[in-house]
Parts: sequence; C-alpha cells; structure tokens
Amino acid sequence: MIKSKTKYEATLEEIKELFAFHKLGNVSDIAPLGNGEFNSAYKVMLDDGKSFALKIAPPEGATVLSYEKNMMGSEVFWYEKMHENTDILCPEVYVSDFSKSIVKSNCFIMQMMEGEPLWAVNFSDHEYENVQRQKIEMLAKIHRIKNDRFGYRQSGLHNTWYDALKSMAGNLVKDCKALGYETPDGEKFISYIDKHAELLKSVPCRMVNFDLWDSNVLYHDGKICWIDPERGFWGDPVADFITLGAGQKAPLSAKQKELDIYNETATERMALSEETEVRYALAVCYLALIEEVEKYVRYEPDEQNYIRNTNDAREMYDMAFDIL
Repeated sequence: MIKSKTKYEATLEEIKELFAFHKLGNVSDIAPLGNGEFNSAYKVMLDDGKSFALKIAPPEGATVLSYEKNMMGSEVFWYEKMHENTDILCPEVYVSDFSKSIVKSNCFIMQMMEGEPLWAVNFSDHEYENVQRQKIEMLAKIHRIKNDRFGYRQSGLHNTWYDALKSMAGNLVKDCKALGYETPDGEKFISYIDKHAELLKSVPCRMVNFDLWDSNVLYHDGKICWIDPERGFWGDPVADFITLGAGQKAPLSAKQKELDIYNETATERMALSEETEVRYALAVCYLALIEEVEKYVRYEPDEQNYIRNTNDAREMYDMAFDIL
C-alpha cells in the first residue's frame, strides 16, 4: 500500500466484524488494494471464495483539505450517477457504512472488479489507442449528466462556475495558510478567475471526474472499468481533458486528436478556441493548486511524492499562466 499520512490502517478483526454485521459472509483474508494516496483500500476474501473491495476514508482527526472532508459520500454518489445514466462499467456499491461504529471511519463495500490498471498492462500501440478512445468516450458519456449548480457536493454548490471555482480555489488557499504556508501562485490563480469572470459565468454545468488517470481505469479482456470517482464535481467539462493525451502540463491545443475523438460521440461538441483554452488553463491551475497544497498534508519534504507534487505544480502553473 502506498505510504500516506491520510491512510486508515484497518485490522483483520475490524473487517471481519464489519462483514459479519452487514451479513456479507465470513472473512478469511485481506490484502492491500491499489495505489491510491488518500483512502485505504482492501481486497477482502471470504471463506466461500467470494471477494469484495473495501474502501476506507482517512481516520478521524487526520489533516485533510477542505474539499476532501466527507468526500467518500460523494464517491458513492458518482458511482450511482454513472450506473443510473450511462453504460460505463464501474463497481456496484453494496454497503455504505458511515456510522464509524466498527471501522472508525467512513467506509463502503463494493464489487471487486477484474483487471489491472492501464499503466500496468503491456499494450501494443493499437491496443493502447483503442483503450484511450474508450476512455474519451466514457468522458463524453458523463458529460451528458447535467446539473443546475456547480462545485463539490460535500462543500456546497454555487450558481455559476465562476462562483464555484473561486470558492474551490479560495478554500485551498485558506487550507495552505492554515498549514503555515503561503501560495503566491494560488493568489495569482484567483486573480485570473476574476479576470475571466464573464466567461466562467457562461460555462455549462456537467458531471466532471477530474481524475481519469490510467491508475483509475482497469483493463480486462478488452474492456475498461472506471474506479475511484471521488474527486468529481459539477463543473466545466473541459477540465476532464487534463488527464488525456499529452497530460496536465500541455495546453488544450496539444490535444486536437483527443478533441476529435470526443466530438465523434459527444452530445455537445468541444471546439478548440481561445475561450476553451482559457477555461482549460484555469482548470489546470486548479489541479496545480491541489498538488501544491496536498503535499503538506500527505508527505514529508524528503519524500519522492512531495518533490513530484512540487515540480508538477510549478510546470502546470507556468504553462497555464502563459495562456491566462
């Protein structure tokens, strides 16, 4: 399991009691699951041969960012939205337990999905192209899911993307200062949100995942499965292009191929324009601010992931500020 300050370490006894209480069966063994850096995840094996996935939020009292508080409930919500509105393959949630009576943190039990994360699969060039196309088509499907208010469910919704993004960024800046650090780049980002207020007020409100990295997509027998939608929000669909193609340090103009694939199946086309470039650059700044601030609560300064976050954030800010 990836080392992180926010991870809850469950005991076999806790998990046995949890499964017995919810009448799911007798637990025979557990094993750490996945490479997530925030929640804990376990593969839970029963004596009848069945397996489940158990996900546990950070322990009570763990230092987390404002938008991460009560985020597990949102993950269950986004799974429900995908099941209700799309044919995307994703786990079914069997039990949500937010009582903290057995496992002393919020948790849920879900379907154990077959497959390996995309980064771990040795694809041919053709296979990789096909998988990336499937990923883009999944985004087009969730972007058909609409709402009339913007932001994180767990943090409060807003009437426009301008109001939501300014609040989301402002909360991260407050988090940073509460941890004892300044973020001049975060302050500069907020000034750009104000500069482009009128554009942001016209943005459509859609389901946004904001975390569709290859580690959150499983591959099995030619099909892909979407996991870990916890960082989703209601907002600007262009934000989901960050994880595609050349990645988070590249401008939207470097992703024409991905835009073309998206527009083949999208209900609303995403055109490359000065406006979408600006909207995209603001979303990149938001991800940069997350990476900048989250390192203070998850890692020690000498850890590789702390250094990774520092460098990634700097490169994202520099690219986006050049556009803004």
